[in-house]
Amino acid sequence: MAKHSLIRDISGVMGSNILAMVSTLGISILLSRVLGPQGYGLFTSLYVVPQVVMGLVQLGMSRSAVFHLGHKKFNECQTISSIYVMLCMTSTVGIIVSAIAYAILNNPLLETNWILLALCIIPFALGNIYTSGIFIGKEDIQTSNKIYWIPVTLNLILTAITVGILQWGITGALIANLLATATIFFVFLLRIHHQYALSFRFDTKILKSLASKGLGFALAFVMLQLNYKVDILLLQKLAKPSEIGYYALGVSVTEQLWLLPYAIGVVLMSRTANATNERMMAKTTALMVRICLPAALIAALVLIALTPPLLPLIFGKSFIPSIRVVQTILPGIVIFMIFRIIESYFAGLGKPMLSVMTLIPSLLLNIILNLLWIPRYGIIGSAMATNFSYAFATIIFLFVFQKYSRLSFKELLILKPSDLQRLKKGGRENGGKEMRRREEEGTIRV
Repeated sequence: MAKHSLIRDISGVMGSNILAMVSTLGISILLSRVLGPQGYGLFTSLYVVPQVVMGLVQLGMSRSAVFHLGHKKFNECQTISSIYVMLCMTSTVGIIVSAIAYAILNNPLLETNWILLALCIIPFALGNIYTSGIFIGKEDIQTSNKIYWIPVTLNLILTAITVGILQWGITGALIANLLATATIFFVFLLRIHHQYALSFRFDTKILKSLASKGLGFALAFVMLQLNYKVDILLLQKLAKPSEIGYYALGVSVTEQLWLLPYAIGVVLMSRTANATNERMMAKTTALMVRICLPAALIAALVLIALTPPLLPLIFGKSFIPSIRVVQTILPGIVIFMIFRIIESYFAGLGKPMLSVMTLIPSLLLNIILNLLWIPRYGIIGSAMATNFSYAFATIIFLFVFQKYSRLSFKELLILKPSDLQRLKKGGRENGGKEMRRREEEGTIRV
């Protein structure tokens, strides 16, 4: 049973996201001003490989942890211990695969010590992802929030020292990230060990179940990451490093709008995994879509208006080309919010392959349009390709969810006055007869 109301948990995730966003923005401002467009482009390119590889080799363990702990598949302590056994294995594979990927790409602009530092971050970054999944599975959203915002804030402080004061450049930025990520990992690992007495024993049955369910989540995550990052990968071959820097900054600014659907998604996935009434959770998902969409449209209009005066002021006049990227890619960012909310619902049900089957044609469309439009329109062509692929994936997923939930498109997309009333009346869930009555009636509990 949830510890807090849905709206309180979402607000908590939003708060941690805002803290993380402010810290991330601070890091972006610092790095863009100190490193310049070319250096910032190289720094961004450096992280593409480990991000994509981690999405694959982690075997979707974070969401698999949420599913197994929420549905109580096995003994709790044994399940959590097995998750960390998987961490040891997946970290090793992740480092090896990433090293091979760097060798194949053979980018002469990336120094060896940069690559080594990026590889060292992998086990700790994966560890924080796994640990967060454990707390989400236990519906301890508050602790999961800390694992999200504290490392980024610590990273900002350390980056200010290594890059801003010591002037260590890209090397300093990588060292700061490594120290911040590793510190938080060990702090929460000790907490988990104290609470659940980790044994690090091989339980073949649990490991097999975690891996088999997690594989689908991993494929879904990789497909998402490829849809997010394939434009950067193609720009590395078809554009200059400075243009990649303009594009990466523009995308980073617009993706801050995803804070709301991310917050909704984390809580929705946790609640769905622990729910006994799928129909109720489908209606809750539709409610979240209806509320998120108009809020996102308003935020996008504000961003369009504020970007021209504020972006050069914050990041420097050298990043003025990023303004067009922001304004061009916003439609795709907004519509993809719907996809992210629905995807979290299916993740809680343990149905990640629905996302995979939707994202495969979207990725192919993204690649084809990027190859056609980058040579002709440059980074703006890449932004337009992203818009079309995001819209394509969202439309397909809407049909999938509509068929699965048996809700009309009007119920999915059109905001009703009663929706706002439900949010205002949100409170902590209670057990007993009242809870059973609500579940039987399919009432949305917010």
